[in-house]
Amino acid sequence: MNVTLALAIILFVLMILIGGSRGLGAFVSLWINFLVLATVITLISFSFNPFWVLLIGGGVILTITVISTGIDEDATSLALAVSFIVMIILLALIVPIEHLALSGGFSVENSEELEGLSLGISVPFTTLGICAALLATLGAIAEAAVAIAAGLSELKADQATFDLPTLAKAGQNLGHEIVGTAVNTVLFGYLADFLSLSLLFTRLNYSLSEIINTKLFTASMLSLLYSVLGVVLVLPFTILIFYYQNRKRAQ
Repeated sequence: MNVTLALAIILFVLMILIGGSRGLGAFVSLWINFLVLATVITLISFSFNPFWVLLIGGGVILTITVISTGIDEDATSLALAVSFIVMIILLALIVPIEHLALSGGFSVENSEELEGLSLGISVPFTTLGICAALLATLGAIAEAAVAIAAGLSELKADQATFDLPTLAKAGQNLGHEIVGTAVNTVLFGYLADFLSLSLLFTRLNYSLSEIINTKLFTASMLSLLYSVLGVVLVLPFTILIFYYQNRKRAQ
C-alpha cells in the first residue's frame, strides 16, 4: 500500500465518521470531479473546442460540488445560479487578461525539465493558461456560494418575522464574514504553493523586477487574483438573487 492510497483511506474513514452521509457524498463527489477534470483535459488534448469543454466541464464540477453538500433545495439552486454567473464573468475577464499578460506556457526556469520533450502540441499555451486559471477558481467559488446560500437559508428559517430588506441586510453581514474567511483560505493556499517558487528565485539571486516579470510569478499571482475576485463576486450576486427570488414569491 502506497502513501497516497493510505491517505485516501484515512480521509474516507474520517469523512464518514465526522460528516456521516454528507461526508460520504463529499468523498464520492471528489472522485467524480477528478474524473470530470481528467475528461476535460483529454477532450482539450484531442483538439475539441477548449472554451466549450471548459464551460461544460466547469458547470458539471460546480453542480456536483454544490449538490454533494446536502443543503436544502432553495439554497442549492441559489448557490448553483451564483456559481455559474461568477464563472462566466471570470471567464470573460480571464480571456483578455491572459492574452495581455502572456503568462501561458513554460518559463526559462522550466528549461531543464523540458529537455528532450516535444513542445509540438496542438493547443496554444495561452488557451491552456486560460483553462488552468478558470479551473483553479471553481473550488473557491463553489465553497463561498454554498456557505453564503446556506447561511441565508438558515436566517430565513430562524427569522421568519424579519421583512425582506432586514433579512437581506443580515445576510450581507454574514456574507462579509464568510467572504473574509474564504479569501484568507485562498490567499494562504497560494502562498504555501508559492513558497518553493520563492526559494528558487532566492537561490538564483533574482532581483525584485526580475521576479515580477517572470512567467511563473505572473501566472501564480493572476491565479490568486482570479480566485479572490471570484469569492468577492459571490456575495453581491447571492444577495441580489436571494432578494429577487423572495420578493417575487411574496408578490
